[in-house]
Amino acid sequence: MLQLTLLLVFVSHFVYTFWKIKKDLHILQLNSYFNKRYFAWLREKFVTNFKVQEFLPLAAMVPLALKASLLAMLVFAGMYIFLFVTRSRYSEKKPLVFTSRATRVLVVSLLLLVAVYVGSYFEIIIRGESAEYFIILRLAAVAIFSSLLLSIANLLLLPLEEMIQRWYFNDAAKIMHSLPNLTVVGITGSFGKTTTKHVLHEILRQKFMTLMTPASFNTTMGVCKTIRLLLKPMHQVFVVEMSAKKPGDIKELCDLTKPKFGLITAIGEQHLETFKTFDAIKSTKNELFAALPSDGVAFFNFDDESCRELFAKADNCKKITYGIDSKIVDYRAEQIKIGDDGSSFVVRKMASGKMVALQTKLLGKHNVYNILGAVAIASEMGVDFGDMIYPIRQLRAVQHRLELKNVSPGISYIDDSFNSNPVGSRIALEVLAQFASRRKIIVTPGMVELGSREEELNRAFGEHIATVCDYVILVGRKQTAPIYAGLKSKDYSDSKLYIAQSFTEANQHLQQILCANDIVLFENDLPDNYNE
Repeated sequence: MLQLTLLLVFVSHFVYTFWKIKKDLHILQLNSYFNKRYFAWLREKFVTNFKVQEFLPLAAMVPLALKASLLAMLVFAGMYIFLFVTRSRYSEKKPLVFTSRATRVLVVSLLLLVAVYVGSYFEIIIRGESAEYFIILRLAAVAIFSSLLLSIANLLLLPLEEMIQRWYFNDAAKIMHSLPNLTVVGITGSFGKTTTKHVLHEILRQKFMTLMTPASFNTTMGVCKTIRLLLKPMHQVFVVEMSAKKPGDIKELCDLTKPKFGLITAIGEQHLETFKTFDAIKSTKNELFAALPSDGVAFFNFDDESCRELFAKADNCKKITYGIDSKIVDYRAEQIKIGDDGSSFVVRKMASGKMVALQTKLLGKHNVYNILGAVAIASEMGVDFGDMIYPIRQLRAVQHRLELKNVSPGISYIDDSFNSNPVGSRIALEVLAQFASRRKIIVTPGMVELGSREEELNRAFGEHIATVCDYVILVGRKQTAPIYAGLKSKDYSDSKLYIAQSFTEANQHLQQILCANDIVLFENDLPDNYNE
């Protein structure tokens, strides 16, 4: 009887704890497997993450004190069955991806959990009923603090993960070394780099066998995967999007890919939470220019103050500038006409006087900059202006980046859910403002990872929203409090404002208020670890 009762205890406890560990693993993955960031999330979400009802299994202590050992075990098991049946069920916006690393962390976590069961079994066999108090307390603690078990597994695997990543890096580096004639273009920046990458790829592939890093494969491991799986000897040009969340990230990517051409789209206050200072962001972006060879070419958006600073410091290679407002540049966009169906403009190459008239369906002035940067690179690589007209005219918005969608007659969405920085958010509002004759609605949870300036920048975002939008739906009361303060500072009416607890609730409310001729901006979509 003891064996069966223990089996019931272990199985019920395992089922509930496994569910919790899997949920915790999802959050660990969203925090890039950094225990420090994961624990910071746990501290911030302590109230919602640690539930009072998880102490219910300790009710087994009552019959145990009355020497009713069998009843105690049944109560303990029954409580975990109850907790599992009544567990919270919500659909994740970005579900857990069972990568090789996620699988390894999960397996080691479960092995640690099984080790707890094995130890508990032998303890009760050796010590008898006197061990039952400690077993109940131990198992309850493991279930309540399952996140700690997961963190231990992640920590134990760290040396192995570093070895695996180093192997992938070295393997990718060997492939790059075997392609000496491959031309690599590195593109980075606080915003605009993904669109610029897509534009450049569309232009270059008309003349060269061109590969670009897909989707958001802009980290070291993402680029390694692209090289190992997609890069072939037939490719002549490799366009690499380079992202950074800490100093040294861009340098590591440059050490791997050895770019000859490099472009920084613009530099803004993004990821201040990890970089701490704006100077650190600029320094990290400049790692791209510092890595270029003497016969390389660096491209500078001369309308961006920070890029002009980097231009003054760069002296290791050829420098090319582009801009709209700056008068003295190598490539300039002129005669710009921006509407709610795209833009038309003329690009002039100042040294030769050559000009080309371009049209694009992409929305906003910032996309003129993105196209202009790509045109400058392609021109320096020998592509004629005339060969750029068609690919630029056929461009479509990159998914989730100011992507215009006509969802029904008279109702349109602007999907800008992948933007989460102050400049990108301001640009999105400028694009929305162009739809002058339509009711303008915004759905947003605000911006994150802005460090000590997060509240200030979100408040300024709210002030800007008040001048553009006819109706506002905020997602997350605590997260959007600074935006709300910014709206109220502009006397924005509560009758035109709704605060939802989740995107699901926000969308339900949106469907209730939508009318013909509405246009809705979805500005940023935070991952599940930011849920309130």
